[in-house]
Amino acid sequence: MTPYQEQCKIMESLSSSIFLRFTITFQLASSLLALTMVIVASYSLWTAQVARLFHVNVIIIFQVHWFGFFLHCSNRIVLHTIDLHNYLILDYCDMPASTTRCFVLRVQYVFGLCLVGATTIPLVIERYIATIKSSKYEQTGCALGIYMAIKQEPFMPYCTAIKQGFVTNVEVIFHIILLAQIVGRVIFQYLFNLNERLRAKQITCSLSNRYSLEQNLKSMRTLKLFANLQTGFQVIHIMFFLFLLKFGAELESSTYLALLEWSGSYPLYAIISIVALLKKAQVNKVRLKKELEVHMSADQNNYFENFNKSWN
Repeated sequence: MTPYQEQCKIMESLSSSIFLRFTITFQLASSLLALTMVIVASYSLWTAQVARLFHVNVIIIFQVHWFGFFLHCSNRIVLHTIDLHNYLILDYCDMPASTTRCFVLRVQYVFGLCLVGATTIPLVIERYIATIKSSKYEQTGCALGIYMAIKQEPFMPYCTAIKQGFVTNVEVIFHIILLAQIVGRVIFQYLFNLNERLRAKQITCSLSNRYSLEQNLKSMRTLKLFANLQTGFQVIHIMFFLFLLKFGAELESSTYLALLEWSGSYPLYAIISIVALLKKAQVNKVRLKKELEVHMSADQNNYFENFNKSWN
């Protein structure tokens, strides 16, 4: 069998796989829905009333995060549409993708994934600064957010292909990413607990300071959900991917490619995370309003007593 005939045979096997076709169709549908939701969420991030409760630096970091989803999903839509078109219409020998297609689409596809995965660390740094400067942070500008957004952009290799059972430095890189996600989540929990303690200690301070503390805690509650979602998904994705790298050679090519797509279901993750964060933000908005009403109706004798002590 000539190399050309062997290539045609491989494409016949891939294009006739029901599991692979179903996977591509599902990922295409998820990408279309996720892209629409990302566009709406990005617009709401800057205009919706509930979004105004977040500091502009958090908004900038989230915008880069959702831009990663936008970049990934838009390129995924093109890739999966071409794949399904080729599988259904073309002859087996005309189905293989070109190198140009890999360069133009796959690099952006993967770059979007890197932007999404690189959000945790900048967010932890921003929340750390917001915590140590809680009394004045709400009045600061967006310079920190812009800087974090720039640092969020990762280094990208050229267009590479991961073969079944072929483990290289990719495994080391993914272990580093996994460790960074776990460490970032632990630090985020520490910052959340620290903000809770600060609020308890400063219950008798001025109403404006109390508002800043409640504002920060509100952000932390919503972002804590984001950190949980981000860490959970990244851990599942990386462990699944590393498993495929080690044992993919034992699988059929069509099964391997389908599982590779399932291991990185970022469009589905985008849908789930946007819905969860929107619901959490609405809940925290109501909670913040109630807590501030409690502060305003609380006995102010403690505040004036604390104020008088500061002059003695």
